[in-house]
Amino acid sequence: MTDKLAYLALRGIPGVGLVLFQRLVQTFGKAAAVFEASAAELAGVKGVSPAVAKAIVSFRDWDQVESQLDELKAQEVELVTQDDVGYPERLKNIPFAPPFLYVRGSLKGEDDLAVALVGTRQASHYGLRVSRSLARELAAQGVTIISGLARGIDTAAHQGALEAGGRTVAVLGCGLDVVYPRENREFYRRIPRQGALVSEFPLGTPPEPRNFPIRNRIISGLARGVVVVEAPLRSGALITVDRALDQGREVMAVPGPITSPTSAGGHRLIQQGAKLVHDVQDILEEISPTSPGVGKRATPGRPRLTTDDSLLAILGTEPLQLEELVQASGLSAPEVMSRLTMLELQGLIKELPGQCYVLEDCY
Repeated sequence: MTDKLAYLALRGIPGVGLVLFQRLVQTFGKAAAVFEASAAELAGVKGVSPAVAKAIVSFRDWDQVESQLDELKAQEVELVTQDDVGYPERLKNIPFAPPFLYVRGSLKGEDDLAVALVGTRQASHYGLRVSRSLARELAAQGVTIISGLARGIDTAAHQGALEAGGRTVAVLGCGLDVVYPRENREFYRRIPRQGALVSEFPLGTPPEPRNFPIRNRIISGLARGVVVVEAPLRSGALITVDRALDQGREVMAVPGPITSPTSAGGHRLIQQGAKLVHDVQDILEEISPTSPGVGKRATPGRPRLTTDDSLLAILGTEPLQLEELVQASGLSAPEVMSRLTMLELQGLIKELPGQCYVLEDCY
């Protein structure tokens, strides 16, 4: 049994989320060793239920897992695990790091010098022009551009990097064989030649809304800093900022017209302490390893999610729908969804059919 087989098999065991996966690997030394453990040994690991222990001990579907690896090879996709040299060291150290990545293209050591450019899908002409220009100039100076290949700011960022002949990494909220959005099909062909398409979701995974807050931690995790180019107050880009703050990354924002709703999110970040980006030099000062004070600057004052989230006090033994949680918490629906996603990743809550949620211990 190879470690790649074990990684795929263990991740597919029902009840083994990100936290429990890491705990099992840390306990037994490597993924393959988990399947060599007895039920009693597995039961001694915090969070392993009798059902999970039985599923691991009785697992025999190795041919099916082998066929998954064969399919990846046929699709020119590499499975990069945390044990592989090619797994980005910066990403490995974030909270809830993915155990492995599906990669089409290549991740290189030079990608350590990377910046994430993020923003709204409904970008203005100004936002698109700024995103493309910043990416082009940064890539020309050897900075890898990270983004999510969504419409708007993301696409403009990847385009600018490609035009400069630089490197760019697109982190997807779907399987690598699923083209989303469809008009970006050409980017699926070009980006692997100058960087990589990356996902933690298996081939065939559709671009479901819940996937994107999850993938945002990888966008910020791969970068030294995150630049919000253009975003309204309620935006997925601000979820990426939250993840960046959790990870200790630099946060920057581009100002825009005060009359534009799509500039309001960036302006709020600047008010809270994010660095105002006037030109590329402002970004390089934050991320360059030769710049004095890098990593010592105070983190912007945007609220950070913690495990004592107020939603935990609302949830109980009876499942609650998303709308009920929004009403009870007084938070916006996107903010509630973001918090629920992180609480689920931590193994503290469970989603039931119909967008209902309950404490994990009560289910």
